[in-house]
Amino acid sequence: MLTQPKREWNAINGEFANAPAIFRGYVVPVSAVGPVAALAGTVLFGERGTLFGMVETSLGAAVQDSIAHYLLGLASVWVLAVAIEFLAPYFGGAANRVQALKVVAYGSTPAWVCGILGLVPRLAPYGLIGFLWTLALVAGGAPILMKAQGDQAKAFGLVTAVATAMVALISEGLARAFS
Repeated sequence: MLTQPKREWNAINGEFANAPAIFRGYVVPVSAVGPVAALAGTVLFGERGTLFGMVETSLGAAVQDSIAHYLLGLASVWVLAVAIEFLAPYFGGAANRVQALKVVAYGSTPAWVCGILGLVPRLAPYGLIGFLWTLALVAGGAPILMKAQGDQAKAFGLVTAVATAMVALISEGLARAFS
């Protein structure tokens, strides 16, 4: 997925899966990487890295922040999958919740993997690279998995990337409100 996305999307497209298996077997463990790493980094260094610099953080606030990010991240995956399923027919695609969940789950891999940078708070802002990579993967994977065709496929990819960014920003805002 990380090095040859088009080939991987085509392989994933043909795989049989169900939503609970994808969610429990992939989303739940892999999406925990960032929050766990950020918590560990905060415990080790006493600060948390943000796009705007370092913030001194207590252990209690770090635990609360990590839990909020994790739970809202899980909810975001489901919300985005529903949104992609809803949008697909408007771009000549097929409404399929499992395929939409595959797009979100596997497309989010770079953002989740880059969450490991939270172990060293000063490196955490570079996790933005993983988020940008995720946007590109979602934009490329959604048309393939949701069966959008022709010119509508590119538009659908762009719309799914924008929707992904919007859901991520809302989730981040809510996480900050809870911490």
